[in-house]
Amino acid sequence: MAVLNPRSFIPFAALALALIPAVAGAASRTDAKPRLAGVRTHHIRQARATNEPKPRECVKAPIRVVAGAESVKLSLAKCDGAAAPAGVEQLSTLARATGARRLDARLVERLELVVDHFRKGTEPTRLVLVSGFRPRSAGSYHSTGRALDFRVDGVANEALVAFCKTLQDTGCGFYPNSGFIHIDVRDPGTGHVAWTDASRPGEAPRYVTEEPTGSSALPELPAHDADERNGDARTAKDEATHAL
Repeated sequence: MAVLNPRSFIPFAALALALIPAVAGAASRTDAKPRLAGVRTHHIRQARATNEPKPRECVKAPIRVVAGAESVKLSLAKCDGAAAPAGVEQLSTLARATGARRLDARLVERLELVVDHFRKGTEPTRLVLVSGFRPRSAGSYHSTGRALDFRVDGVANEALVAFCKTLQDTGCGFYPNSGFIHIDVRDPGTGHVAWTDASRPGEAPRYVTEEPTGSSALPELPAHDADERNGDARTAKDEATHAL
C-alpha cells in the first residue's frame, strides 16, 4: 500500500489560499453592480422629483380689494376655508399693517365667509376696505390686526351686518351714516357681539338700540352699556373718522 507524503499537499494548500482573494474580489465586483445601479436610480428619481412642478395650492375664487387708490385681486382662503398665507399677506399690506404685524388669519377667514355668502356670478366680488390696522387706537381690535371696516359693492350694509351676526366669536358694528360695517374676531367662546352707531363722520359715537330706518330720532344706548357690549374702546376720531 502506497503511503502519501504530507509534503505533497503543501503546493495545493498554497494555491487554494492564493485563490481566495481573487474569488472574493470577483464576488464583490459582482455585488457592486446592483448596488451602483440602485444608487444611480435613486439619484435619477430624486432629480426628477426636484424638477417636476409642485401641485398648485387650491384656493377660493379671488376677490378685488380696493383701499384708497390701490386695487388688488387676491384669494383670501384655501379651498378648505383656512386663510391663504398669500391672501393674509396681501390684505395685511392693504390694511396698512407694517413690520412683523399681520392681520389675524381668523379675521381673514371670516371675511371669506362673508364674501362666499354674497358672491354673485363669476366676476370677482369687489370689497372696499375703509379702515384696517390702526396701531395708535389703544384698546381697539384694529390695533392688533383683528378688525376691519369695509363694504361690499352691490350688497346692502344691513345685509352684511345681518350675516355677520350669524358668525360665532365675532364683533359686528353697523354704521348706517358712515357707509360701512365693522367686523372683528373675538376669543373662542365669546359668541358674537353687535352694536349700531348712528353717529356721522367726525361726530362722537351715538349707539342706538334699534336699527336706523331713516329717522335720526332713535333711542340711544348709554355709553357704558355700549362699551360693555362692544368690548372695544373707541373715540370719535378713532371709529367715526375712518381714514386708513
